[in-house]
Amino acid sequence: MSERLSVTAGGEIIDYILTRKKMRNMRMRITSKLEVTLSCPFSASIADIEKFIIKNIEWIKQSKIKILQNATSLEKYEYMTGEKFLYLGKEYQLMVREGQKREVKEMGDFIFMTVRDLWDFEDKRALLDKWYKSQANKIFADRFSYLKFLHKDLFADNYQLKIKKAVSTWGTCAVNKGVVTLNFRLIYAPIELIDSVILHELCHFYYIRHDKDFYGLLATLDPLYKEHSKALDRKYIDYTHYND
Repeated sequence: MSERLSVTAGGEIIDYILTRKKMRNMRMRITSKLEVTLSCPFSASIADIEKFIIKNIEWIKQSKIKILQNATSLEKYEYMTGEKFLYLGKEYQLMVREGQKREVKEMGDFIFMTVRDLWDFEDKRALLDKWYKSQANKIFADRFSYLKFLHKDLFADNYQLKIKKAVSTWGTCAVNKGVVTLNFRLIYAPIELIDSVILHELCHFYYIRHDKDFYGLLATLDPLYKEHSKALDRKYIDYTHYND
């Protein structure tokens, strides 16, 4: 559980939210609402915690200034009730509550998250991250299998799928290994855009380069591939609930 405490540092009172957990070192962050949150080992004393805050008082001040100057440069979310998150192209409202069973469920227009501590930012982010990844694993595998079957006259059934986090690409194709890799952040986008990326990568098993023949085949399988590509770049390339 978390507790709200305060300490005098640099001539001002610093309020902070303290969470004890199984970890080796203290970790501190400033939320977009300018709240100081600190995670520490169970064994850390209040004296050690206050020394840590006092030692980092200038970092706290500068971080708050940066947030005020450019809020979009740091973490966008606090993972609290009312925030909006994308899933398969639809915007969902997050509903967070405390409970013993850590879980995430999607129902209707809501994503329900149950956590042991409402103020444990890192735990909430990790839990939602895990849920997004599990959904990506299931949905991408289903779409990959479906599209291979739909075009079984073109694509071998033994082509394999991998999913990982990427920054600048939605998908890649290792032709010599028979492997298509998708960026798990595609889970934010609608099914038709996910399918478009899969078909794009599958076409590389015929044409490695983005040449006339490649786009000719892609246009046959995905006539709206240009619109799909623009939609991905415009609406989803910068969307993330992470600060990395």
